[in-house]
Amino acid sequence: MSQKKAKRARQTTRPAPQPAWRGPASRRRWIGGGILAALLAAALITGVVVARGNGPARASAAHNGGDALSLSGVSPITGKRVSLAEFAGKPIVLNVWGSWCTGCIAEARDLARFERAHPEAQVVGIDLEDTDGGARAFYRRYGFTHPSIADPHGEIASRLSVQGTPTTFFLDRRHRIVASVVGATDAAGFEQGLRAAEHA
Repeated sequence: MSQKKAKRARQTTRPAPQPAWRGPASRRRWIGGGILAALLAAALITGVVVARGNGPARASAAHNGGDALSLSGVSPITGKRVSLAEFAGKPIVLNVWGSWCTGCIAEARDLARFERAHPEAQVVGIDLEDTDGGARAFYRRYGFTHPSIADPHGEIASRLSVQGTPTTFFLDRRHRIVASVVGATDAAGFEQGLRAAEHA
Protein backbone atom coordinates (compact mmCIF):
# COMPACT_ATOMS: atom_id res chain seq x y z
CA MET A 1 0.00 0.00 0.00
CA SER A 2 1.39 3.40 -0.92
CA GLN A 3 1.96 5.99 1.73
CA LYS A 4 -0.83 8.14 0.26
CA LYS A 5 -3.36 5.25 0.48
CA ALA A 6 -2.26 4.38 4.03
CA LYS A 7 -2.76 8.00 5.14
CA ARG A 8 -6.21 8.06 3.54
CA ALA A 9 -7.14 4.81 5.32
CA ARG A 10 -6.07 6.22 8.70
CA GLN A 11 -8.18 9.35 8.12
CA THR A 12 -11.32 7.35 7.31
CA THR A 13 -11.01 5.14 10.43
CA ARG A 14 -10.33 8.08 12.81
CA PRO A 15 -13.48 8.98 14.84
CA ALA A 16 -15.13 12.24 13.82
CA PRO A 17 -14.53 15.12 16.24
CA GLN A 18 -17.47 15.82 18.56
CA PRO A 19 -18.80 19.27 19.43
CA ALA A 20 -17.33 20.58 22.68
CA TRP A 21 -20.63 20.32 24.60
CA ARG A 22 -20.88 16.62 23.65
CA GLY A 23 -17.56 15.64 25.27
CA PRO A 24 -17.66 13.60 28.51
CA ALA A 25 -16.80 16.53 30.81
CA SER A 26 -19.14 18.88 28.99
CA ARG A 27 -21.88 16.27 28.99
CA ARG A 28 -21.51 15.86 32.77
CA ARG A 29 -21.73 19.64 33.22
CA TRP A 30 -24.78 19.80 30.97
CA ILE A 31 -26.54 16.94 32.82
CA GLY A 32 -25.59 18.42 36.20
CA GLY A 33 -26.92 21.81 35.15
CA GLY A 34 -30.18 20.21 34.00
CA ILE A 35 -30.62 18.42 37.32
CA LEU A 36 -29.90 21.63 39.25
CA ALA A 37 -32.42 23.55 37.14
CA ALA A 38 -35.04 20.86 37.75
CA LEU A 39 -34.43 20.94 41.52
CA LEU A 40 -34.69 24.72 41.61
CA ALA A 41 -37.92 24.62 39.62
CA ALA A 42 -39.36 22.01 41.99
CA ALA A 43 -38.39 24.09 45.02
CA LEU A 44 -40.00 27.17 43.49
CA ILE A 45 -43.22 25.31 42.70
CA THR A 46 -43.29 23.83 46.21
CA GLY A 47 -42.79 27.29 47.71
CA VAL A 48 -45.68 28.70 45.69
CA VAL A 49 -47.96 25.84 46.70
CA VAL A 50 -47.02 26.23 50.37
CA ALA A 51 -47.57 29.98 50.21
CA ARG A 52 -50.99 29.51 48.62
CA GLY A 53 -51.87 26.92 51.21
CA ASN A 54 -51.19 29.37 54.03
CA GLY A 55 -54.12 31.57 52.94
CA PRO A 56 -54.60 35.24 53.83
CA ALA A 57 -52.48 36.66 56.64
CA ARG A 58 -54.14 37.26 60.02
CA ALA A 59 -53.73 39.97 62.64
CA SER A 60 -51.35 39.46 65.51
CA ALA A 61 -50.86 41.53 68.63
CA ALA A 62 -48.42 44.43 68.31
CA HIS A 63 -47.57 47.56 70.23
CA ASN A 64 -45.36 50.62 69.99
CA GLY A 65 -44.59 51.07 73.65
CA GLY A 66 -48.01 52.53 74.44
CA ASP A 67 -47.27 55.78 72.64
CA ALA A 68 -49.77 57.34 70.25
CA LEU A 69 -48.55 57.25 66.67
CA SER A 70 -48.16 60.63 65.03
CA LEU A 71 -47.87 60.68 61.24
CA SER A 72 -48.46 63.26 58.55
CA GLY A 73 -47.53 63.89 54.94
CA VAL A 74 -48.77 64.73 51.48
CA SER A 75 -51.38 62.68 49.66
CA PRO A 76 -50.22 61.19 46.35
CA ILE A 77 -53.85 61.35 45.22
CA THR A 78 -54.89 64.94 46.05
CA GLY A 79 -51.60 66.64 46.89
CA LYS A 80 -53.15 67.81 50.19
CA ARG A 81 -51.67 67.29 53.63
CA VAL A 82 -52.93 64.29 55.61
CA SER A 83 -52.41 63.78 59.35
CA LEU A 84 -53.53 61.04 61.71
CA ALA A 85 -54.42 63.85 64.15
CA GLU A 86 -57.40 64.67 61.90
CA PHE A 87 -59.01 61.42 63.02
CA ALA A 88 -58.71 61.84 66.79
CA GLY A 89 -60.97 59.48 68.72
CA LYS A 90 -61.38 57.00 65.83
CA PRO A 91 -59.59 53.68 65.46
CA ILE A 92 -57.28 53.71 62.45
CA VAL A 93 -56.48 50.98 59.96
CA LEU A 94 -53.07 51.99 58.60
CA ASN A 95 -52.36 50.11 55.37
CA VAL A 96 -48.83 50.20 53.89
CA TRP A 97 -49.21 49.60 50.16
CA GLY A 98 -47.90 50.36 46.67
CA SER A 99 -49.48 50.11 43.22
CA TRP A 100 -46.55 47.82 42.25
CA CYS A 101 -47.25 45.37 45.10
CA THR A 102 -48.95 42.07 44.12
CA GLY A 103 -50.17 41.42 47.67
CA CYS A 104 -51.72 44.89 47.77
CA ILE A 105 -53.60 44.08 44.56
CA ALA A 106 -54.77 40.78 46.09
CA GLU A 107 -56.34 42.46 49.13
CA ALA A 108 -57.49 45.72 47.49
CA ARG A 109 -61.13 44.78 46.83
CA ASP A 110 -61.60 43.48 50.38
CA LEU A 111 -60.02 46.64 51.78
CA ALA A 112 -62.38 48.82 49.70
CA ARG A 113 -65.42 46.85 50.94
CA PHE A 114 -64.14 46.96 54.52
CA GLU A 115 -63.70 50.73 54.33
CA ARG A 116 -67.28 51.25 53.12
CA ALA A 117 -68.68 48.91 55.80
CA HIS A 118 -66.91 50.63 58.73
CA PRO A 119 -67.41 54.41 58.80
CA GLU A 120 -66.68 54.27 62.55
CA ALA A 121 -63.01 53.55 61.72
CA GLN A 122 -60.62 55.43 59.48
CA VAL A 123 -58.51 53.71 56.85
CA VAL A 124 -55.29 55.58 56.03
CA GLY A 125 -52.77 54.39 53.46
CA ILE A 126 -49.00 54.75 53.43
CA ASP A 127 -48.08 54.69 49.73
CA LEU A 128 -44.60 53.18 49.69
CA GLU A 129 -41.99 54.00 47.01
CA ASP A 130 -44.65 54.64 44.40
CA THR A 131 -45.41 57.21 41.72
CA ASP A 132 -48.34 59.60 42.07
CA GLY A 133 -49.67 58.41 38.70
CA GLY A 134 -49.50 54.76 39.78
CA ALA A 135 -51.22 55.58 43.08
CA ARG A 136 -54.04 57.50 41.38
CA ALA A 137 -54.62 54.69 38.88
CA PHE A 138 -54.75 52.17 41.75
CA TYR A 139 -57.35 54.29 43.59
CA ARG A 140 -59.51 54.55 40.48
CA ARG A 141 -59.27 50.83 39.77
CA TYR A 142 -60.37 49.73 43.25
CA GLY A 143 -62.66 52.61 44.22
CA PHE A 144 -60.63 53.70 47.24
CA THR A 145 -61.80 56.88 48.99
CA HIS A 146 -59.58 56.87 52.08
CA PRO A 147 -56.59 59.23 52.35
CA SER A 148 -53.02 58.09 51.82
CA ILE A 149 -49.66 59.58 52.75
CA ALA A 150 -46.86 59.34 50.20
CA ASP A 151 -43.69 57.63 51.43
CA PRO A 152 -41.46 57.87 48.34
CA HIS A 153 -38.20 57.03 50.11
CA GLY A 154 -39.52 54.51 52.65
CA GLU A 155 -38.86 56.74 55.67
CA ILE A 156 -42.27 56.15 57.26
CA ALA A 157 -42.08 52.42 56.53
CA SER A 158 -38.66 52.30 58.19
CA ARG A 159 -39.99 54.14 61.23
CA LEU A 160 -42.79 51.57 61.48
CA SER A 161 -40.30 48.68 61.01
CA VAL A 162 -42.26 47.38 58.03
CA GLN A 163 -40.94 43.96 56.96
CA GLY A 164 -42.87 43.66 53.70
CA THR A 165 -45.85 44.88 51.74
CA PRO A 166 -48.65 44.99 52.29
CA THR A 167 -48.57 45.51 56.05
CA THR A 168 -51.59 46.75 57.99
CA PHE A 169 -51.44 48.27 61.47
CA PHE A 170 -54.53 48.63 63.67
CA LEU A 171 -54.54 51.64 65.97
CA ASP A 172 -56.92 52.10 68.89
CA ARG A 173 -58.86 55.33 69.53
CA ARG A 174 -55.76 56.87 71.11
CA HIS A 175 -53.78 55.87 67.99
CA ARG A 176 -51.63 53.29 69.70
CA ILE A 177 -50.68 50.27 67.56
CA VAL A 178 -52.42 47.23 69.03
CA ALA A 179 -52.33 44.70 66.17
CA SER A 180 -50.79 44.19 62.74
CA VAL A 181 -51.01 41.98 59.69
CA VAL A 182 -47.89 41.30 57.63
CA GLY A 183 -48.83 40.22 54.11
CA ALA A 184 -52.05 40.26 52.12
CA THR A 185 -55.20 39.69 54.14
CA ASP A 186 -58.93 39.59 53.42
CA ALA A 187 -62.16 40.98 54.90
CA ALA A 188 -61.93 38.62 57.89
CA GLY A 189 -58.37 39.77 58.60
CA PHE A 190 -59.35 43.44 58.51
CA GLU A 191 -62.37 42.73 60.75
CA GLN A 192 -60.21 40.84 63.25
CA GLY A 193 -57.70 43.69 63.46
CA LEU A 194 -60.42 46.31 63.88
CA ARG A 195 -62.00 44.34 66.74
CA ALA A 196 -58.61 44.34 68.50
CA ALA A 197 -58.37 48.12 68.02
CA GLU A 198 -61.90 48.76 69.27
CA HIS A 199 -61.44 46.68 72.41
CA ALA A 200 -57.95 47.81 73.35
